[in-house]
Amino acid sequence: MNTDKQLKKSSNVNTMASDQYEVYHVKDVISQEKTLYHYHDYYEVHATLAGEATFYLDGKQFDIEAGTILLIHYSDLHRIVKQNTDYCERVYIFLTPEFLQGSSTKWTNLEECFSGGGERRSKVLKIDADLLRQKLSFIDHQPDASIYGSDIKYEQNLIEYLLFLNQLVQSEENEEEPKVIVQNERIEQMIDYISANLSNPLTLDEMEKNFFVSKYYITREFKKHTGFTFHQFVMKKKLLYAKQLLKTYQSSNVVYNQCGFASYPHFLKAFKKEFSMTPKEFLAKNKENQKIHYEHFEA
Repeated sequence: MNTDKQLKKSSNVNTMASDQYEVYHVKDVISQEKTLYHYHDYYEVHATLAGEATFYLDGKQFDIEAGTILLIHYSDLHRIVKQNTDYCERVYIFLTPEFLQGSSTKWTNLEECFSGGGERRSKVLKIDADLLRQKLSFIDHQPDASIYGSDIKYEQNLIEYLLFLNQLVQSEENEEEPKVIVQNERIEQMIDYISANLSNPLTLDEMEKNFFVSKYYITREFKKHTGFTFHQFVMKKKLLYAKQLLKTYQSSNVVYNQCGFASYPHFLKAFKKEFSMTPKEFLAKNKENQKIHYEHFEA
């Protein structure tokens, strides 16, 4: 690393004024070891303040730049693929659904900016970079336990930012369809097909028949394009879908068949392997409003 990059590097700012949200302000060089494909059980707001990078979000890659805001729905796979400039500055905020719901009113739903079906569940916004920096100016003034009310003021500033994001989504003027970097159009089509058919078994034989390519081709290109084998990708998508359904139906016996599992024991084993807990334990933690932590990756 050269001297200029060393001067630009800084530590993450991690604000834990609440166990319902986390704020990171990152000004260092993006580490490929920390940008693995990952997901959260909570929402993420990813804002780029300076520099450019390539981002992967739920099967698609596109470039982000200063002024880009990503509203990432919980359970959508994502990562920063690569840094395209010498310096990247970004802010990412993790928010539990419970925090957004608890800060909402009957007239104002802060969770609304993350709503929407299909491909529009996660959103990409673009605004003036200076305006974005202004809206996020509060993040570096962390709450101080010795100053009465500083945590409440910080949280109020965060809610003001969330109100701003919701207003952007409602206006639809700043939402944009990013120019997708298509590495392999056939694999992109398969990913879309998988997302739309999670209740099916989704085997290599099925994909070979529907897309007229060999299983060897699918196996090779899927790993190259997504970082996962075909089976790993399908299994992750099904299990993440299962989590969403569990929150709705509150019963794993109802859910497993809707996620394309042939038997409950297979579903139970896969769920426990992926999340290190059973569906019953997940429902208990979700009911108790506990934040479920996974290994942290750079957003």
